[in-house]
Amino acid sequence: MLTFLLFLLVIAVLVLSHEFGHFIVAKWKGMRVDEFGFGFPPRLFGKQHGETFYSFNLLPFGGFVKIWGEDDADGANDPHNFAARSAWDRFLVLVAGVGMNFVLAYVLFTIGHGIGIPGVVGAGEDARDAMVRVVDVIPGSPAAEAGVKAGDSILELIPSSDTESSWHPVTVHVSEIEQVQNFVKTHAGGDITMVVERVNEELRLPIRLRKEAPAGEGLLGIAMAKVGIIRTAWYRAPWEGLLTTIATTKFVAGGLAFFFANIVSSDVINSVAGPVGIAKVAGQASALGFAYLLQLIAVLSINLAILNILPIPALDGGRVLFLIIEKLRGKPIGVRVSQFAHTSGFIVLILLMLVVTYFDLTKIF
Repeated sequence: MLTFLLFLLVIAVLVLSHEFGHFIVAKWKGMRVDEFGFGFPPRLFGKQHGETFYSFNLLPFGGFVKIWGEDDADGANDPHNFAARSAWDRFLVLVAGVGMNFVLAYVLFTIGHGIGIPGVVGAGEDARDAMVRVVDVIPGSPAAEAGVKAGDSILELIPSSDTESSWHPVTVHVSEIEQVQNFVKTHAGGDITMVVERVNEELRLPIRLRKEAPAGEGLLGIAMAKVGIIRTAWYRAPWEGLLTTIATTKFVAGGLAFFFANIVSSDVINSVAGPVGIAKVAGQASALGFAYLLQLIAVLSINLAILNILPIPALDGGRVLFLIIEKLRGKPIGVRVSQFAHTSGFIVLILLMLVVTYFDLTKIF
């Protein structure tokens, strides 16, 4: 239940910020906004306030702002009608949602840097809650066969033989990568137990180490990083927030480009998180701490921004594309053509979401 509520919270923050961007710019430009909706119909409840109806709908996977004249030609000569405004005004309204998502991500990253943001701890760098985390597991390695997974935090290492003395303690409480490396070298070819933390659950994993390491793999077969909550001085937080926003945008754009280039591959679709996957990750991030949840929302906000600016009908980018075509043709695209394109695009997106959700569920059941 808590995971579901966290999912709704994350979606609400993302959707409301995105749609508020459209809403506030449309109001600023004097357009009439008929409805501000959270979620997709059927409608559960709502309230009229001024000229705008604020609704809460059953499907909490998005939201919308219904601007008069955006999808029909009625009242096209009225100055409050979307279609009657200049191409520049309409462009500003269409990209305002994407812009607000980038602003949200920047604000959250800036706050994160101020209070402490999860990151890799460099040599001599101070960090809160620092730990050694597994970042990669080589298939077929001793670690992989024992069930070690990327994301596990290594807490302790215990040799199989009881040789404890006051000078040579059996259990190594791990706080540095070098401790793991030295322990593994000392017990090459032997049996050890690795105690890891995985999403607030402590696991004891028996491992038989290799006697000799294949090139580039090591005796254990994992890659590690020391991670923790790194706090930035308040006067540097805005700049670091900007750098993180830019870096995350590049990373997300590259990932989406790879996804669309290989969309026919079931492996690629299986690697994408839908609503169920996002809910699961939100629960995990919350369990790790507030800083992790902030970072997750910021990354998802950038994902939403880049997805929405793609030139696909039904998305903001698709509407911008139609606006560009209108300017090149010197006249608007027909209402029926526009409605058909956006409706078709919406159906395709819903089908894609259902496919991704199916793969999400297959990972659980």
